[in-house]
Amino acid sequence: MFSIKTINITNMGKRFNNLKNILVVRLGAMGDIVHVMPAAKNLRMAFPSAHIAWLVEDKLEDLVEGLQGIDEVIVFPRRQWQKHLKSPRNYCNILSSMRLFLKKLRNRKYDIALDFHGNFKSGLLTYLSGARTRVGFSKGYCKEFNFLFTNLWIAPQQKRMHRIDKYLGLLHGLGIKAYYQRPVFSIPDTDRLYIDDFLCQNHLDQKSIAIIHPGTSMFGKYKRWPPENYAHLADILTKEFNYSIVFTWGASEYNLIEKILSLMRYQATIACETSSVKQLIALLQHAHLFVGGDTGPTHIASSIGIPTVAIFGPKDPVIYAPYDRNALVVRKDIPCSPCEKRKCDHVTCINVITPGDVFKAVKDIGKLK
Repeated sequence: MFSIKTINITNMGKRFNNLKNILVVRLGAMGDIVHVMPAAKNLRMAFPSAHIAWLVEDKLEDLVEGLQGIDEVIVFPRRQWQKHLKSPRNYCNILSSMRLFLKKLRNRKYDIALDFHGNFKSGLLTYLSGARTRVGFSKGYCKEFNFLFTNLWIAPQQKRMHRIDKYLGLLHGLGIKAYYQRPVFSIPDTDRLYIDDFLCQNHLDQKSIAIIHPGTSMFGKYKRWPPENYAHLADILTKEFNYSIVFTWGASEYNLIEKILSLMRYQATIACETSSVKQLIALLQHAHLFVGGDTGPTHIASSIGIPTVAIFGPKDPVIYAPYDRNALVVRKDIPCSPCEKRKCDHVTCINVITPGDVFKAVKDIGKLK
């Protein structure tokens, strides 16, 4: 499915016999990082003694830290630099921080860097890593002239394919046998105890738990299903299956959850604040069902084996849906969907999905167990 565009195939094969330092580049977002994890796990299996580092933006550092098989997380301090840029007095601090970051990035003298992100920023950072071999997607399969920064190009045979398959294909193109595997996370005991305490205090360990995540990032706010639909669905799940309903939330989403609860007839619980992705994973691991939109927690839930129902609007599920067999996507086939718009006046694709549609998917996913 993938072809290699390079003049050094023979030399490349020799280098693969003795890789000691590997750099994985995927800066964000949460769902995309989850989609790269099967490839990272295959890299660990192919090179068990190699040092594998992952370059990621600061806001998602702890997600990668929790992944087994990664030896080092290199943080691209995007938020810190953006904050300093607001004040000219901090420019010296930024320059100092940049020097330290680049020193750490280049410290390992990587044998190979794999750019799974595929945009200008990731390409530049891959180049600055100093890796001798810089692997990325070929022109037409990456963005913002990313291919100019890599020296080994992998070209998919088709553009419309799931992200996980595309990322695994980066390894296939290098002659590495790779297949889908669920990621395994290491969660600190302190985070597990924090979640256990929340469940115990709210008596949530007495029934099956259904976790519902209605929010998205502000960037993806247009993909949200209406609050009244989530309220109706939660009532149905409580009445029909006697679930303990727990609503998870992220930054700036607490008011959304309060609104949903105000529209419900039955009782539900607002999840404790999860200050890290590791705490969120610890909570998700207690769920018997997960329902959410096209957002990062949905992909995490599916990847750790929870029966997952994903409510999709504008995005193409062929490319972006939860990958695991334990997930079902609910969407409506309308003329303008899927699309890649960032704004929409009507978002018909998400608004026409009914609580009954999602409840049917919940019943269907129960039959897959």
